[in-house]
Amino acid sequence: MKTLMVLNPKRCSECQDCINACKREHGVARAKKIGNMPVFCLQCHPEKAPCARICPTGAIKEYDKSLMVDEKSCIMCRLCMIACPVGMLVTDEDKKSVQKCTLCLDSDKIIPACVDACKDNVLKVFSIEELEELKKDIKFTEILEEAMKSYKSN
Repeated sequence: MKTLMVLNPKRCSECQDCINACKREHGVARAKKIGNMPVFCLQCHPEKAPCARICPTGAIKEYDKSLMVDEKSCIMCRLCMIACPVGMLVTDEDKKSVQKCTLCLDSDKIIPACVDACKDNVLKVFSIEELEELKKDIKFTEILEEAMKSYKSN
């Protein structure tokens, strides 16, 4: 099941707990603060993801319906970082690899570390199917539109 991260920017207190939790979980923050808002990987469709399409070694692969970096195949050319429409790939010098958000599918977490750490409860993970249902509810449509504005402006 394909999942996406959704942020309600109106409720975010800009505390950075989500970014710090990600760094604790993975050794490097796979999310960034741009302006006043945290920004996360868009979880692009595996066949269309610019990061995976440009990778010369095929290090960004689909595992369990999510794109992950095969650290052994990554040559740190950073082309994926340039290709990402929101600049959400980061380097991990210790692992000698680029890293990207996987919604913690590569850890033992059931709920992504960032979502679990968010005391303001502004981060949610939804399946594509759940988002389609939420679009039918006008109050959630406004939240989704506002969240997309913050991604598009950065």
